[in-house]
Amino acid sequence: MNRAAKGAVALAAAALCGAAVAVAVRGTPAPAAPNPPSVGTTEVVRTDLASSVLTEGTLGYTASPPVVNELGGTYTSVLAPGTVVQPGQTLFRVDNQPVVLMSGSVPAWRPFAPGMADGPDVQELAATLIALGHARGLFTVAGPHYGAAAMAAVERWQTALGEPATGSIELGSVVFLPTAVRVDAATVAPGQPAAAGDMPYQVTTTTRAVSVPLTPNDPTVAVGQQVSIQLPSGASTPGQVTSVGPPPTSSSSSSSSSSSSSSSSPSGSTSSTVLTVTPADPAATGAGDGEPVQVALTVQSLRHVLAVPVAALVALAGGGYGLEVVTHSGQHHLIGVRTGVFAGGEVQVLGNSLPAGTRVVVAQ
Repeated sequence: MNRAAKGAVALAAAALCGAAVAVAVRGTPAPAAPNPPSVGTTEVVRTDLASSVLTEGTLGYTASPPVVNELGGTYTSVLAPGTVVQPGQTLFRVDNQPVVLMSGSVPAWRPFAPGMADGPDVQELAATLIALGHARGLFTVAGPHYGAAAMAAVERWQTALGEPATGSIELGSVVFLPTAVRVDAATVAPGQPAAAGDMPYQVTTTTRAVSVPLTPNDPTVAVGQQVSIQLPSGASTPGQVTSVGPPPTSSSSSSSSSSSSSSSSPSGSTSSTVLTVTPADPAATGAGDGEPVQVALTVQSLRHVLAVPVAALVALAGGGYGLEVVTHSGQHHLIGVRTGVFAGGEVQVLGNSLPAGTRVVVAQ
């Protein structure tokens, strides 16, 4: 092959190599430089900061004293779970006889009849009949005496129930409890035999509450302290600590739901100290029972401290943190600061030349 032919081959080969290189370069472009982070400015503010920890709790209803039956016979009517019973309403029926809830903290221990000895049970009965509107002014003051006025009020109440107006009340026909109750679960069914001492329901009060079993690692908590309740939905709602002490007594030792949520740990373990939190807005917590939630307990609280968003902190090469300060003329300079409490995306900052109102750069 002469020199001219060899030259043509070489040029063709070079052209092919060039084309291949061009294709390779076009097929794998160099990565673009990352966009610089967006920044803005904010002011150093004087505020209150509180650092907190989240601890597990159970949302439900507070515990209630039990509903105890004192009648023998057969259960002929029981209520469905979730039913709320107010004073004056029927809890259940035995041999079709209604057992009615009335307001009081002293249990009934005897029948009511003219000539009976005075006592707190008579006073509770009188107060409930007045509240239900059956006294019609006969009781000016609820007293412990079962006289003619009490008998007349009982007859009106019995007539309103559709029962014979005898003026007397058999033991077991009324149950005294401090508040309205909510049926958490029924432990009997219509047709089952009834006996004195039965607890036909597991009950709670109608008061929404969160119970938190405390551990030695949890911060000290006092009654009246404000907290935040983190709900299963992700929303939060404020609450207040209303009791700190031993677990309250449940309406039934066999309760598996949070009718005694206030007396059981979310993890199933027992705790000698239980924190009870009452929501500021009970309706915001829904109506679920036994729901796992978290409660933010304050670890440290500071008032009137200087703070900036955590995103304003700049890590310094020599260690520690700084802030990029923007002067009134628009110039930027870096100053070192000491950090204190971190809380809610804010951080306490300390520095000799850092008054409130100082404008600093913050990452967006």
